Amino acid sequence: MQANNERLRQILLERERLKKSPQAMAKASGIGIARFVVSCNDASLVLALAKEVMIIVNNYSTREWPSLEKWISMLPFQFVKGFAPELTEADREKQLQNWEALTYEEKLTEASHDDQWTLSSWLSWLEPEEREWFWWDATLFDVPLNNSHFLIEVTTLDSTFMSGALKKLFKACGAFDVVSEDDL
Repeated sequence: MQANNERLRQILLERERLKKSPQAMAKASGIGIARFVVSCNDASLVLALAKEVMIIVNNYSTREWPSLEKWISMLPFQFVKGFAPELTEADREKQLQNWEALTYEEKLTEASHDDQWTLSSWLSWLEPEEREWFWWDATLFDVPLNNSHFLIEVTTLDSTFMSGALKKLFKACGAFDVVSEDDL
């Protein structure tokens, strides 16, 4: 399936922002900016790994989407091992039936349960036609001798979006908590 024009535009803009942070006064390329505080033991390490993962994902967002096996070989091992084991075909079918029966609000809640994520389920939310958020910028907090937090900013296509895949990105990279600025 092909991403619509707006998603494709956001993917290309994200590609540039992953290389170089936007100017301080740059206007969001989506409808706005959502901010999350990421807590971890080594913010520099977690942020670098997350950015590496997103560069790989973004590069394949304008090409043929790879198979799960190919993703496993391309993505950093440290990231891949942060996911639950893949489901059997029968379990996947049952999960899909349960998912399709949920309302949008129930899907928001369900997607926030980080312990249930497999790599394939995470990747499904990063497929170009499913993307709801795009990397904007990240800032390490300047706290002397305490490299344990950073701020991630994403631009979104809607004012409400499913942030579970965003949170799982950082948790699979080693973060222990990802909290929306709205929840602080």
